[in-house]
Amino acid sequence: MQRTEQQFELAESFLAGGVSASIRLNRALGRPMYFDRAEGCRLWDLDGREYIDLCTSHGATLLGHGDARVRAAVEDVLARGAACSYENELHAELARLICETVPCCERVRFTGSGTEATLHCIRLARAFTGRPKLLKFEGNFHGYHDQVMFSLGTPADRLGPEDAPTPYPASAGLTPGIEEQLVLAPYNRTDLFEQIFHRHAGELAAVICEPVWYNAGCILPKPDFINALRELTRQHGVLLIFDEVLSSFRMGPGGAQEYLGIKPDLCTLGKAVGGGFPLSAFGGRREIMDRLMPRGDCQHSGTYNGHPVPVAAGLAAIGVYRQSGFYESIRRVGDRLKNGLNDLFARHALPGRVQGLGARFGIYFGVERAETYRDLLAHRRDLMLRFVAAAINEGVYFHDYSGAACHHGFCAAMTLDDADEALRRLEQAVIKMAE
Repeated sequence: MQRTEQQFELAESFLAGGVSASIRLNRALGRPMYFDRAEGCRLWDLDGREYIDLCTSHGATLLGHGDARVRAAVEDVLARGAACSYENELHAELARLICETVPCCERVRFTGSGTEATLHCIRLARAFTGRPKLLKFEGNFHGYHDQVMFSLGTPADRLGPEDAPTPYPASAGLTPGIEEQLVLAPYNRTDLFEQIFHRHAGELAAVICEPVWYNAGCILPKPDFINALRELTRQHGVLLIFDEVLSSFRMGPGGAQEYLGIKPDLCTLGKAVGGGFPLSAFGGRREIMDRLMPRGDCQHSGTYNGHPVPVAAGLAAIGVYRQSGFYESIRRVGDRLKNGLNDLFARHALPGRVQGLGARFGIYFGVERAETYRDLLAHRRDLMLRFVAAAINEGVYFHDYSGAACHHGFCAAMTLDDADEALRRLEQAVIKMAE
């Protein structure tokens, strides 16, 4: 028995489900992967087998594993004791860098996880507007707190009509009745969004969305849709929240809001913001952020908020993202991977295709168009699981998230030669699938 399999048996004896987070069980394998070390765009498992990483810590490791600049920043803080739960000079330095980089941010606060960031952002929106309800979009993911854990992986027979989607719970144990403060609308359907918004405008504290919907692989908002979000919320005094936990720094230093040219009132940042270390943030207009204690009356605190190790890592990482030429390299490698995969699927008659932007992409099997949540109902998960398992067997690591579609990605440490090697390995996986 290999060490990886032995480790899962051991883990199941002490960890609930054998994992530290539910989605770490890779459904294509029936178990999690166990990695012993990582460097750049590569991983090595407990048995010493090497993989090209196309998960990249679910998007957190944008620079690559063990980046020397991040390591140096972290080691400097560790050498000074890494005093936790106190303020230091790095907090304001990172806050200033974020405010200079992300268009909507005039003030920011740090959190540990993306879930915390969206939770506090939504509470702040309610405090600022004095209104109770939140509008979110079918399938958009905003973390694991109760008020947003609806309409994620809803069974096809429970979706409800498009103009009134069913608030289907994504977990047992949610607070009874909390869905009454939630309004659902379909993503990328401008006509239906406008109808639903007007029915509830006077009750809405905020509209929250993934401005680039990476949690469905990679779906871009239609221009009329994203413009309608900004115009209607502004007209009716409703706050617009961009959840950029996954999209921040992905396609440019200012994230999706810079790419789309739409400035929200508040946004969340996560994953890549910490350079691979556990850091998230939320920020926005000064007058809204001033409602937070101690200046205002809306609470946000936490012992590990702004821990000096991830803050130092974030400073180093964002400094690199702002360097000239960083995203040109990302685009070159992204084009090579995405075009190469699409070519492989076409040459071997597999009904797969890739949509991507920046360093993240989605793979869709059997889906001719991916624009709305309901388009994804045609996704062939059976083929996706076979592809992921075959790719892992050939030494390319993809992760399956158990949803309708998955997001994948690469890091800045990946070269064109690495991309070509990944495609050679993936061709072998596709050939075996086609057989």
